[in-house]
Amino acid sequence: MFCINCFNPNTSVTNSRPHKKTPSIWRRRHCKACGHTFTTDERPRLSHTQAVWDPKHDKTMVYNPGKLVISIALAFGHNVAKGKESAWDLMETITAILATQFQGSLSTDDITAVTHQTLKNFDEAAALQYAMQHQLLTSTKRRRKS
Repeated sequence: MFCINCFNPNTSVTNSRPHKKTPSIWRRRHCKACGHTFTTDERPRLSHTQAVWDPKHDKTMVYNPGKLVISIALAFGHNVAKGKESAWDLMETITAILATQFQGSLSTDDITAVTHQTLKNFDEAAALQYAMQHQLLTSTKRRRKS
């Protein structure tokens, strides 16, 4: 890891702790050239390494966090500003959940389900819009009582 102060590639880890709730590690680093101390967070990356099965198209593809950010942002049609502000953080939350819950195989259905549940916890209107975009709802009509 290079120093964020002087860009020297010779730094050392002085302290390291795993995060309790997410698959990440907090590290304190020290630059041997300028003496600057800084903190980094290390977490697994699903993109470029995680294969995703797409049952609708019967093919395997690579996990793409960019597509997920766009899909999340589109779910905030009722509040575009909130979507722009929250989409990236929601994608990171969803990616962390996927990394911990799906160690082996991962499908687009898994990503859709986790994304929908995360949106439901964050913004019910966005979750409903997401469900409609991804055909998770069969009907939005209310049934009449007879």
